[in-house]
Amino acid sequence: MGGHTVAPDPFQRFEEEHAEALRELQRLEHAAMALENGERPSSYLRIVREVHTFLSTAVRTHNENEERALFGLLGEDAPVALFEEEHRMLRTMEHDLGRALDGRDPVQDIPPIARELIGILRAHIEREDQVLFPMARALLGPEGTAVVARRLAST
Repeated sequence: MGGHTVAPDPFQRFEEEHAEALRELQRLEHAAMALENGERPSSYLRIVREVHTFLSTAVRTHNENEERALFGLLGEDAPVALFEEEHRMLRTMEHDLGRALDGRDPVQDIPPIARELIGILRAHIEREDQVLFPMARALLGPEGTAVVARRLAST
């Protein structure tokens, strides 16, 4: 290709970030179950804190990148309002998880919040991977996909 670089596939990047998020959700689920089962809480609370940090940094940035680089290009042609609403819900739940971590009874308060967050984020990721991204690829074509890649690169 003689020095001509092809922009990385933005959908592949989003899907790889989703895979990383799913691995973190598995850690959170394990920690929440251990807390519910009366395991010694210290190491599990540390895991919850690590996952919360991941949610409030990497996942939040990922969601903002989707909104900035992709959703605006799709406009009315795709159900982006649903995904934006889920991003807002996830930010609220991430905040609730942080409050539970720093609250009076984290061992009691974390598991129900964690379970709800895990369920919503897993379903959200599956809908993006299985429905939104294939739809976006088809709607945008190679040129639109390149625009998404350029927008992502400008962060």
